[in-house]
Amino acid sequence: MHQNKTEEWKLTEAGFELYVPQLYRPWYNYISNAEYGLKISHIGDAYSTTLAQPRIAVSNYDFFHPSKGRFVFVRDRQTGAVWSPSWWPCKTGLDSWACRHEPGATGWTAEKGGVRVSQTVFVPREGAAEAWIVTAENVSDGPRKIDLITEMEFLLYNSFAVDPVYYSWYSDTRVDSDGAILFERRIGSPVTGFFAPLARPDSFETSLRRFLGDGDIASPEAARTGRLSSGQSGGDAYIGAFSYALDLQPGEKRSFGFLAGVGTDTLESLRDRFGNSGDLERELSEIRAEWRAKLDRPFFGSVPEGAYKTWLRTFFGYQLYQQSLGMVRGTFRGFRDVAQDIMGICRYDGKAARALLLDLGSRMKASGQALRQWNTEGGANDERDFRDLPFWLILALDAYERATGDGSVYAEKAGWADSGTPAPSPATLWDHAVVGIRYALRIGGHGLVEMGAGDWNDALSGPGAEGGTTFLNELAYYALGVLDRVARERGFDNPFDTVAVRQRLYDGVMKYWNGEWFARAVTETGEIVGDKGDIGGEAKAHPSAAHEGRIFLLPQVWFTISGMDRHDETSPAIAKTALDSVIRYLERPEGLIKCDPGYSVFDPKAGNLSALTPGMAENFAVYNHAAAFAVYAFLKAGRGEDARRIREKILPFTHDRKKTKTEPYVLVNFYNGGYYPEKAGEGGVPWLTGTVNWLAMCLFDFDGEGGK
Repeated sequence: MHQNKTEEWKLTEAGFELYVPQLYRPWYNYISNAEYGLKISHIGDAYSTTLAQPRIAVSNYDFFHPSKGRFVFVRDRQTGAVWSPSWWPCKTGLDSWACRHEPGATGWTAEKGGVRVSQTVFVPREGAAEAWIVTAENVSDGPRKIDLITEMEFLLYNSFAVDPVYYSWYSDTRVDSDGAILFERRIGSPVTGFFAPLARPDSFETSLRRFLGDGDIASPEAARTGRLSSGQSGGDAYIGAFSYALDLQPGEKRSFGFLAGVGTDTLESLRDRFGNSGDLERELSEIRAEWRAKLDRPFFGSVPEGAYKTWLRTFFGYQLYQQSLGMVRGTFRGFRDVAQDIMGICRYDGKAARALLLDLGSRMKASGQALRQWNTEGGANDERDFRDLPFWLILALDAYERATGDGSVYAEKAGWADSGTPAPSPATLWDHAVVGIRYALRIGGHGLVEMGAGDWNDALSGPGAEGGTTFLNELAYYALGVLDRVARERGFDNPFDTVAVRQRLYDGVMKYWNGEWFARAVTETGEIVGDKGDIGGEAKAHPSAAHEGRIFLLPQVWFTISGMDRHDETSPAIAKTALDSVIRYLERPEGLIKCDPGYSVFDPKAGNLSALTPGMAENFAVYNHAAAFAVYAFLKAGRGEDARRIREKILPFTHDRKKTKTEPYVLVNFYNGGYYPEKAGEGGVPWLTGTVNWLAMCLFDFDGEGGK
């Protein structure tokens, strides 16, 4: 890592490098293999989980304060100073500091008083575990005496919603013959966690209470004194900590390796593979090489050199992987979310996308209703009937086939999500797609598909179950077109009268065209949401707004995405006017605002959408997922200049990180629209966003520069 940098951060071919420790908001990295995931910030706070369902929270975490993580404490035995290479938790002033987040690893290099310490944390390619490499080097002209202490805290339950002190009563510790600390949870399904050194330490600790002593995590007594009890612990909050007393001559360097994870069989397997820190270094080199190969798509070579190309080769694809296959989605996974993940990740990893498709099919009931979300920790699922969900399956299947050429996936069988017995017989994914569309395709007297519990915009609850939305008509039109094309290409039976149904869907949308834009929805009682007469909710229009009423982004761009823009001879002009209205009324310096004006008080027509804090998520905000829809629509319409300009506003590194307070290397779900001026431009929900999938489709369905 670079030292003494004048710039605060840099995006490089190796990853993101930060040179000034700060606490604006934690900037995270996600690291995982197929079995284990780790979330870790630029200052070392972190937690890990297994990825098999039901998932287990391996290490403890504090969501309100960075008090638990992957910490290294350095005690200068000559001066008594205590510091950490990650700066946190000690917050001691350092002579130099750098953090690197990269695909597959996070690490720090810091220097103080002539001692340079580096710490790198990564997840090996196999096994429910993580690895640490910690190196101490004397860069002074004289001898240096230090204590080096590594520490992390364990949990071992399938949820963070537990009292770790109470559940510690059902756990205990032991130390094996090679010096590993084992944490045994003995209630429910037995679980054993481990923190294992590859070089035997001078002392160890298993109790957080004893480690902190008369201090706190910023100044634990064990780090100040250099004394660990080397005792086991029962009934405390559990940690693993190891201490090494080092006498370093000028130029001398010592390296240490550690393994942490779940399962004694995992530990034994890792010990067979990694005998010392050098073995871990070689594993890390292999991981880095594999990520470089996976993330650099051949056509990226046509993209001009610069920050955009560097980002494409690093964190763009990496965010796709971690959201689709890692631990980014956390406790719940959603039907439409996973479908869109497939539409993005299939451009990188066809095998993984195919597995996701099979799992996705099993999350639909035999009636055709799809689960909104399923609980990866084994708890209750979210079974609310959002009517957009079933339409996404055929779009994901089609995207996968176009990316991989594998049409056999339609014939793969998947079970159903019904909980009754006997369970319905498995059916092909093609049958799942057909059944799902038949279920969701309910057109009301208003001419629109009835929304049930909602559509893509989860917070738009006001229209009611029998209300309808123009977006659902557009999505259904798109899905039916894809289904019809695939049926003709593959000789499948299409039970729908596609031409007639699509005409009906088109006519329904056109009922809500006001000459400039499409309305968003109609309620069960016939009230219109998002039209020239919609000024409810004590709306506060943006100063640049030149319209009377309320315009939503979604139906304007999906008219083009769906193919309705080519329905008849009048459609292209209507589509152009709708896209022009997007630029005219919704574009801001930060990007495309999702609707204008937003809502400052509750409006029953909109429902929960108007209850959102102004500026947050989908209310008064630049919602990047929807903006990425717009980029795709502009590309499809041949408006490359508009597409590139909006894309630039979505990219994370084009914003001032002191304003966004979010990672400048990963996409965020939204930027605050500034209803409260001091919040303007703040980023919300980094890493977890469908934006990344739709930008992937923009890249791969068109080209790297955003043209056809």
